[in-house]
Amino acid sequence: MVTEGGGWAAIQKRVSGSVRFSRTWAEYKDGLGNATDSYWIGNDVINQLTKGRNSSLYVCITLTNGTKLYELYNQFSVADETNNYRLFLGGPATGTLGDSMLDTGDSDGDLSGMSFSTPDRDHDRSGSTCAALYNRRGGWWFNSCHLAFLNGPWSPGSWTNPWYPTVTDGREIKETLMMIKPH
Repeated sequence: MVTEGGGWAAIQKRVSGSVRFSRTWAEYKDGLGNATDSYWIGNDVINQLTKGRNSSLYVCITLTNGTKLYELYNQFSVADETNNYRLFLGGPATGTLGDSMLDTGDSDGDLSGMSFSTPDRDHDRSGSTCAALYNRRGGWWFNSCHLAFLNGPWSPGSWTNPWYPTVTDGREIKETLMMIKPH
């Protein structure tokens, strides 16, 4: 991998709807999918890869027209399960995708400090379960509820605001990729 100097570990990849991301806490903990298609590496693994070290997060969305957009966060780590895989994210964020996870201009969209939620384990700040509400159905660090959500349902018309305001409809997405590396 030559992106930003190489040395990245992919923690999430989606290239089709063949892997369903509406999964349980246990499945997100251990990981799901397969490396040749679509997967989530597992929250335990993400915690181990980022524990006690400064890491960066690189998010890339490839649109159906072939355009690649990215955002780079200079600080990224995820706590362990006893802390609900709380997300620690810092900037400044740079790139062509736009910051939809940290400095969103909307406190309900800021994901730093948020715990991971799944349809069967709700840890968001909403009065409802963001991971199960409407068509969200997937695990993520929800606030109330999201401006960024890369694990949404792949089915046409169901995946809303994967990366608001840059990508508002999942039908625009050909591929997503999240990668981390230590500094």
